[in-house]
Amino acid sequence: MILVEGAISLKACIQSNKRRIDKVYIDSSKKTKDFNYLRRIIKENNIELNEISREEFSSFPIGKTHGGIIGYAEERKSDDFDEGDIFFIDGIEDPFNLGYIIRTVYAFGINNILLPKRDYSYMEAQIIKSSAGAFEMANIRYCEDSEADIKKLMEEGYTTYALKRGEDATDIFDEVFKDKALFMLGGEKRGISKGLMEICDRFIYIPYGNEFRNSLSGAAAADVCATLLFRQRRHDRITGK
Repeated sequence: MILVEGAISLKACIQSNKRRIDKVYIDSSKKTKDFNYLRRIIKENNIELNEISREEFSSFPIGKTHGGIIGYAEERKSDDFDEGDIFFIDGIEDPFNLGYIIRTVYAFGINNILLPKRDYSYMEAQIIKSSAGAFEMANIRYCEDSEADIKKLMEEGYTTYALKRGEDATDIFDEVFKDKALFMLGGEKRGISKGLMEICDRFIYIPYGNEFRNSLSGAAAADVCATLLFRQRRHDRITGK
């Protein structure tokens, strides 16, 4: 079980119905519209609800940003993907940065997030919080073998894209993305593995407006990629292409 903090995080966990919520504790003095709505959906989903005083929250191993509500939830399992675009995120070690990336790409229409399999239990609560609940709403799949899983997705018709600077890379603003795109996003330090780069279909780079030799943060790079992909997908829907 993990301890989930905050109204947005708990509401996303309950509404997505992708994990079991064991019990929830609410500050009994919280009588706002949002908290009363949470009380209702907690009861509708047959989750144990405990009304406690503000002082009683100090007995839980939490910080000061819970806002008067916490809950115990089971760890997240792998989801099935839909037919939409995919973001593979590797090498992002900080849970807040990972959450920011998931929040951004989900907001721009990417439902499918591929992550390397690891123990996320110690950071899941932070990922849910920093993603503003998007981690619960997106389709999250964990892969044992990143290269094998991405090869399989390529066989299913996905075109892979990776950020790279070099003569074989295309300016991302000039790229026309294929119908089923799979973006491979690595951390600033380690980047994408050599094996994945060798099987990648398309290399793209983000041009800068100033002379700057350092890479963007993973969150900033994801923002650019997701924004331009969303822009093209919206244009295709409007024009019927």
